[in-house]
Amino acid sequence: MKEDAKSVYTFSNGVMLFRSTMLDLQIARYQEDGNPNLHEPVEEWWLRRCIDLVDHNEPVIVDVGAGVGYYSVLVKRNWPSARVVALEPLPAHADAIVAHADLNGLAAGTIDLRKEALSDVDGEAEFVPESYGSRLIPPGRRSDRGTIKVRSLTLESLLGQIGPVDVMKVDIQGLELRVLAAAPAALASGRIKMLIVGTHGPDLFEGVRRILSAHYEILHEDPAPPHQPDGLIVARHRQAGA
Repeated sequence: MKEDAKSVYTFSNGVMLFRSTMLDLQIARYQEDGNPNLHEPVEEWWLRRCIDLVDHNEPVIVDVGAGVGYYSVLVKRNWPSARVVALEPLPAHADAIVAHADLNGLAAGTIDLRKEALSDVDGEAEFVPESYGSRLIPPGRRSDRGTIKVRSLTLESLLGQIGPVDVMKVDIQGLELRVLAAAPAALASGRIKMLIVGTHGPDLFEGVRRILSAHYEILHEDPAPPHQPDGLIVARHRQAGA
C-alpha cells in the first residue's frame, strides 16, 4: 500500500493511518468539538489505564476485531516490549494492519496478526465483508448479503493458542454476548486479567455487563461514550486485583 504523505491521517497520539482505509464519517468524528483527534477517546484512555495496571514489563495485549490496526499500532508504539496479537478476518483490513505497522515504523511481524474471527464455535463461518460493519453470521442464521468463508474460534480455543492475556479488547459487531456466554470457564479462570468490550446496543450492553460481573470488577460502563459509536465496558478480573 504505497501512498503519498497527503494520503496519511495523523492522530494526536502520533498513530498514522492511510486515508484510503478510513471512512469520511470517521474523520469527521475525529474532528468534532471536544474530540482530541483520537479514534475513540474514552476507550483509548481505558486501554492505556489497563496496560499501566499490568504488573510486569511484557504485557500480552489481544486486539479482537482489530480493524485496520489502530489499537495494535498504538500499543506497539507506546509499549514496545508488549506482545500484541491482532485478530482480523476481513482480508482488506488484515492487509491494512500490515501496511499501517510499516507506516508507523514497526518491524515486519511485530504484530502477531491472525486472520480469524472470534465466535462461539470453532470451525468455518459465514462472514459479511462490509468494511467497518463486517460481521460474522451466527450459526443457524442466514444473510441476504454476500458472504465469505472465514475461520472462527472460541475464546477458549484462542486462549489455548496464545496463553494468558493481560488486556483483551473486543469489538466484534454484535457477537460479543454470544462469545462471552459460550466461555464461562475461560472467564472464571482469570486467564484474561482485563477486558475492554465494545457493545452494540442496550440489550448487548446489559448482557455483557451481567456476564462479566460474575467474575470481574466493572471499572467503567457507559452505553454511549462521547465521540464513540459503541457502548463500552471495562472489567478487571477479581483475582488480578487481589
